[in-house]
Amino acid sequence: MQTLIRLTVVILIAFITNACVSQHSVKKAAKRVESEWKAENTQILKEEGHRSFKATKRQGFEAAQSAAGRLGMIIESQTYETGFIFMAAPAPTPLTAQEWERVQSAETREMRDLVSQDLGFYQWWVTLDHSGKEVLANVIIKDTDEGIDVALGLRLRAKDSSTDTLKRMQPPPTALRMGLAKFWAAYEMELDTLLSQAPPPAPKPAKKAIAPPPQKIPARVAVAQAVTNPDAVVVIIGNRNYIDEVPPVDFAHRDADAWRTFALKRLGVSERNIIDLRDATLAEMETVLGNARSHTGQLWRWIRPRESDLFVFYSGHGIPGTKDRRAYLLPVGCDPDMVELQGYPLDLLYKNLAKMEARTTTVFIEACFSGQSPGSQLLRGASGIRVTAKTPPAAALTIVTAAREDQMASWNWEAEHGLFTQHLLQALGGAADQNRYGKADGTVTLSEVHQYLNREMSYAARRNYGRTQQAMVFGDPGRVLIKLDSK
Repeated sequence: MQTLIRLTVVILIAFITNACVSQHSVKKAAKRVESEWKAENTQILKEEGHRSFKATKRQGFEAAQSAAGRLGMIIESQTYETGFIFMAAPAPTPLTAQEWERVQSAETREMRDLVSQDLGFYQWWVTLDHSGKEVLANVIIKDTDEGIDVALGLRLRAKDSSTDTLKRMQPPPTALRMGLAKFWAAYEMELDTLLSQAPPPAPKPAKKAIAPPPQKIPARVAVAQAVTNPDAVVVIIGNRNYIDEVPPVDFAHRDADAWRTFALKRLGVSERNIIDLRDATLAEMETVLGNARSHTGQLWRWIRPRESDLFVFYSGHGIPGTKDRRAYLLPVGCDPDMVELQGYPLDLLYKNLAKMEARTTTVFIEACFSGQSPGSQLLRGASGIRVTAKTPPAAALTIVTAAREDQMASWNWEAEHGLFTQHLLQALGGAADQNRYGKADGTVTLSEVHQYLNREMSYAARRNYGRTQQAMVFGDPGRVLIKLDSK
């Protein structure tokens, strides 16, 4: 699920060495590119920036909000009365590295031809650069006789180093087209979900003495009726494929798939309230979960304060910091030896989640923080590193992790799942409510899950791998995690 307008971005005239070209010539060349792109982009937006849909304004507005989240954009302002939403994200979101290379390949030569008359030979120093820029998107939804009209505009924003002010810029036309295509794909997906969950239209009033024909309920609506916790929000992160010599977490995607199914079928969560990240980078994790500066990322925006139940599931590598001894979740693209700079601190996760104002918050982590994995050692030339345990805000959160700080989280090669994920889903599915572990009263509590994992998961690790693995559990032991009769 790619995100909104990674429209990417741009320009500008790269650093030209030793003032061999005058500032006047550089500004003139930049202005020429901006003017040329503006004319082409105006035509692109005229042809591709509008679409009509058979939906209500409310549905269109909510679809735009959800599309922003799906694409990693942050909504900066919105007004329902005017149908206006303004959002932003660091460039090049949401283009991938390969897509940005396509933009460079398509635009660089034409851009150099444009500036050659101003820069002469130094046109060869001109390049496309997205660093330090933001992608901006504005969406306007208007009612029409047959539904709604949705208009989309995409621009760039960068800080002017000479005046320290924010400056709007044109994106390369190729990037604009890619950004529009990605937005419309995300928007239509979200709108289709909303339309499928809408109740069937009421039958028109029948004439007197004539009974209205029976209304056949569409099958898709029946699925929507199965949602029993419509305000709940679920975050799923499955990090399998890492860089260089970091071993993959073979079953992380299967763990994530299993949790998505569990959330839909057993927790009663609406599909539109699931944030599903696979092979997440640090930037993607911070966009959803917040960072050290602010907790108000995508997840915070989706939470209904004191009404939403929040569930977070992570399957991937965990790792200790070699210097600060903190526990980190390992994003893909992260060098384990530089995890203090590139990792996502576990205590920051707990801190930010505690600020979300959810009614309840439950965290499940299929990872360990010993620096070991079933694949190999994660930290080169390091041994005996242990994380410094920090007690999470247990009063606000319910937390269950796969292993203690100095233990390895095992995999079940036969089931093709993490050992913790396999037994956790069994426990929540009802096994922990059986007489050996619980009260057999149709509910599964945190205490019952803890007892089940201690007996079954820990024994499986001992029997199959000859190692000790004990789940760590924080929170109210009596808290009911799931009611079995609600499935």
